[in-house]
Amino acid sequence: MTADESPQENSVPNLPYGLRRRLMAVFAGIVLALALLNAFNLAWVGFYYRQLNTRLDRQARIHTLISRVRERREALFNFSRSRNRGYLTEQNPALSVAVSELTDDFTDVSADILYMLRDIARMTETLEEREAQLARDGAAGIGMIYLNDQGNDLVLLSDFVISELQILAETDMQGLSAFYEGFDARMSRTIVLSAALLAAMALLSLAIARQFVLSVSRPIHKLALQLVHFGEGDMETRVGAGLGGRDEIAVLGRSFDDMADRIRRLISSMRDKADLERRLSEQELARNEAERLLKEAELATLHAQINPHFLFNTLNILGSLSVVEGAPRTGKVIAELSELLRYSLRTGTATVRLADEVEAVRNYMGIQAVRFEGKIGWEEDIDGPLDDIRMPGMIFQPLVENAVKHGLEPIERQGRILLRIRRLETEVEIVLEDDGVGISDKALAVISNETVDTDSLGIRNVRRRLALHYGREILEISRDEAGGTVCRMVIPVA
Repeated sequence: MTADESPQENSVPNLPYGLRRRLMAVFAGIVLALALLNAFNLAWVGFYYRQLNTRLDRQARIHTLISRVRERREALFNFSRSRNRGYLTEQNPALSVAVSELTDDFTDVSADILYMLRDIARMTETLEEREAQLARDGAAGIGMIYLNDQGNDLVLLSDFVISELQILAETDMQGLSAFYEGFDARMSRTIVLSAALLAAMALLSLAIARQFVLSVSRPIHKLALQLVHFGEGDMETRVGAGLGGRDEIAVLGRSFDDMADRIRRLISSMRDKADLERRLSEQELARNEAERLLKEAELATLHAQINPHFLFNTLNILGSLSVVEGAPRTGKVIAELSELLRYSLRTGTATVRLADEVEAVRNYMGIQAVRFEGKIGWEEDIDGPLDDIRMPGMIFQPLVENAVKHGLEPIERQGRILLRIRRLETEVEIVLEDDGVGISDKALAVISNETVDTDSLGIRNVRRRLALHYGREILEISRDEAGGTVCRMVIPVA
């Protein structure tokens, strides 16, 4: 390798020649088809032309033979009158030989014609024999009367031969006329058939040429179109899979796909790098913001600790006064409210026991029972102990509050809320259902849509907290067919 040669030149694979082969095959097929059509026409016309030429030649030989017989008749007549041997010239060939050759030409005739040819052959042989005898008699000095009689017999025999040959000529002419009519009709049909075949071949050639042109132009057009799309920014453009084949265009399409894949991988790598840098920047900003919020939350917590202690002390004083003043129901409600407030402040962001969550909702329903004076009932159907199951706190109270406010408060009859807990193998099924008016489809859509403002912020908060804690949607809210609303959760035991 010289210094000017590139190391990539020797690694370039041999390109296929599929397009060139297809082009040569198409044109070779068209030329071969036209050549075969022309050869068929020439062979067919030549076959019938040879038959016509044979029949015409036979007719000419018959007329030639008639002329020779007439000449012999005149010579014999003159010899019998003058004894001049100059009239008896040598026949070359003899009449019998000419008749025999003519008989060989009649191979496709009827039996009557064959019998006629045999009679003519015998008469010509007799005519030649008697002519030879007449010549010998004339040379021997036989009298003129005898020679005249023999000459008249030979003239009469010649007339018979001429008559038979004329009949044979007329009969053969009839066959020739019929053959010529058929030949003319065949030639007419051949011309029409040749024109039709030529037109068909022309149309077929045009169709093959059109198909070939389309098979070449369509992939090129598709390749050009995809290149335009790729140039406009469509990075998912692929060409080679749709082209198929093993010709130069297919190689070009597959090479384009390989180039596009490399470009896409490069762009994807650059995007991943930019996305990683963006996430790192966002994480840094989020960390700074979290530190700021944490400091603010610590300060707010210090301020907020004053109010709960004051509220708890006030509730304890009110509970003691209710006992002193003889108001046990008031004291019970104050105690339940105090426990509910203490539970809500104690939970925060930590998980609680499922048993504590149930106890908190009992306190809430105890307050509601006093408020609605027995209109709303509370029922529990709990399967097994609940101390070993933990979950986010303050989940049941917003759901029950929503059931009381929107499901049971609008009805005139007595309503109820049922809490059903079932332990499965590795999960716990929790169902809160009421027999109120039932949630509407519109309300369900509003609760599911985070962008729509609604009063059901508690339910949205419950859904979001459960989804963040368990990594998936846990809470399912639906309308019962018998009326009322059903809230269902399935949480893992561990």
